[in-house]
Amino acid sequence: MEKAFFKRISSVIFSSDKTELDICQQIYYKCLLASRKPEFYTKFKVADTFDGRFDMLCLIISVYMHKLTKEPEKTKEFSQILFDVMFKDIDLTLREMGAGDLGVGKRVKIMSESFMGRLIKYSQSLENKNAFLLARALSRNLYRQDGIVDSDNEITSFVLKLSEKVTSLRMDYVMSEEFDMNDIVVSCLKLDND
Repeated sequence: MEKAFFKRISSVIFSSDKTELDICQQIYYKCLLASRKPEFYTKFKVADTFDGRFDMLCLIISVYMHKLTKEPEKTKEFSQILFDVMFKDIDLTLREMGAGDLGVGKRVKIMSESFMGRLIKYSQSLENKNAFLLARALSRNLYRQDGIVDSDNEITSFVLKLSEKVTSLRMDYVMSEEFDMNDIVVSCLKLDND
């Protein structure tokens, strides 16, 4: 499964004549890599399970998509392609894990609906840099337990820093093959350790 994952990533990253779909795939895979940073599962104590990794991916993609909402006339189609790429990959992953056709469709539908709910909650809190709302959303969606995160938690400040950094970037860069969420996450994690 790991080999297939890295083969998909390299085929997207190293191909020429990038289409919007290719760029979305590349951005998605870099967000996916970013969501797998060991610090999330050790220092921040996110559950290192399929569900925990999905929760972390939802958070990283939500920060990215929150940036895209700043210029909706320019980004609407791009956001939809990214959403489709994400759930096509999740569908494939579930199938590789042995889920049957009927089970996969149902599970992907539930996961896509839960992602949309998280995207709304995270975006609302990031829009106003509201640490209290963000902490509530992280408690419920990342840790699946109300009240476990507060405004002063390291994960809350990390997400606010990440959002601030991504939001400050030019939209044409954020929607290009040069954009690398993985690098930005790494730099924010380093800032958190200083």
